[in-house]
Amino acid sequence: MTHILLLEDNADMLTMMSQVLEWGGYTVTAGRSGKEGVQLLADASHPPDLVVCDLLMPDMDGLAFLDYVRNHIHWSEIPVVMMSAHSSPQDRQGAIAHGANDFLVKPFNLEDFQKILAKWERS
Repeated sequence: MTHILLLEDNADMLTMMSQVLEWGGYTVTAGRSGKEGVQLLADASHPPDLVVCDLLMPDMDGLAFLDYVRNHIHWSEIPVVMMSAHSSPQDRQGAIAHGANDFLVKPFNLEDFQKILAKWERS
């Protein structure tokens, strides 16, 4: 079963996305900031198979979280999908430049979300 670390600061969106992922058969660990995401990674006995992370979060935003992950030997290879309501080319390019594997624009439909997840799931 694929384990996803989901980071989203909006509580309603976090709950909804967690439920959708769990209904899809994924194991989900959820947090509301990049700082919490780092702690969840540090506390995990095994790293997640995939991280889905909001771009704008309190304490530590998605790019700072991504930089931290990419510079950590145990987590650097985890696929990370950034998501944001900010959909400018600069936002996308910035996320990819920081090491994101993909970028999902909110709001998104379930089909697009499933395609992104399938693309980056580890076998």
